Amino acid sequence: MSPIPQTAKLNAIIIIKNFELRLLKVFPKDFIIFTYLTDYFKYIYIKKKKNFTLKKLLIANWKMNLGCKEGATLANKFVKSLTRSNKKDFIILPSFQSIYHIKNKVLNKHLNLGAQDCSQFSLGAYTGDVSALMLKEIGCKYVLLGHSERRSMHNESNKILKEKINNAFSNNLKVIFCVGENISDYIKLNTKKVIRFQLSNIFDNQINFKNLIIAYEPVWAIGTNKTPTLEEINNVHYFIKQIFFKKYNVKNICVIYGGSVNYNNSKAIFNCKNVDGGLIGGASLKANDFKKIYDNLN
Repeated sequence: MSPIPQTAKLNAIIIIKNFELRLLKVFPKDFIIFTYLTDYFKYIYIKKKKNFTLKKLLIANWKMNLGCKEGATLANKFVKSLTRSNKKDFIILPSFQSIYHIKNKVLNKHLNLGAQDCSQFSLGAYTGDVSALMLKEIGCKYVLLGHSERRSMHNESNKILKEKINNAFSNNLKVIFCVGENISDYIKLNTKKVIRFQLSNIFDNQINFKNLIIAYEPVWAIGTNKTPTLEEINNVHYFIKQIFFKKYNVKNICVIYGGSVNYNNSKAIFNCKNVDGGLIGGASLKANDFKKIYDNLN
C-alpha cells in the first residue's frame, strides 16, 4: 500500500478534525478521545475516564486504645451526634477485639467499621495474623494499610502491602492506604519522591478505585502538633491525584490528610481544594473534639 500523498493527508486531517469536534459533542466530558495519524490510516480511540463522585470522609483511627466497653460507648456518641449525608461520612477503626462487640452494641446499619490492618495471607499457620475474610465476617467495611507505624515497626515493604491490598479487595473490603515522608525527607524536599515510591507497583489497574482512599500522613506530623503548610498539604494531595490520573486514568481519587489534625486547624485544612477529608488519631478519642472536626468537613 502506498503512503498517503501530502495534499491528501492535509485534507484528511481537516476532515478528521471536524469529525473529532462532532465526537466531542456526542460523548460527555468523562470520555477521552485519542487520535493518531499514520501514513496509511487515521486511528480514533475513545476511552472512558474512571470517574466517580467523591464523598468527604473523616476516619477515626483509635490505634491501641479503648477496649470493648469504652469503644462501644464512644461509637454510640459518634452515631448520635454526627450527621451522615450523601456529601460526607465517618469511619471508625477500633482495635481488633472491639470491632464485633461495637457492631453488636451500636445497632446502626449505616455504621462504618474498619480494622487497622490485615494479614497478607488468606489462611494458614500464621500465628497472630487476622485475615481480610475474618474482618469481613465480623462486619468490617474498611481496612487501614500502610500506616507508618506498621511500616517502621513491622518492616512492611511494598511487596507485603500489595499482597495485603489484594487480599482486602478480594474480600470486598475498602482500603485506606497511608503514605507519607519522615522529617529527614521533608527537610531534603524529598516528599514527592518518597510518595511516588510508596505508590509504585502497589495497585493493579483493574481494581475498583472508588473503593480506595489514600491518606497522606507525614510521619513527622503524627502526634507532634506540627503540620505542613496549607500550600504544602494541597500540593501533595494534588500530586497524588495526578499520579492516579496519569497512571490509572482515575480522575478523582479520594485523598485525605492525617497528622496532628484538631478542631482548631481542621477547617483550614479541609478548605484546601484537593483535600477530601481527614485521618484522625488522638482527637478521635474524644467525642466532642471529633464532632467539631467533623462539623468543619464540608
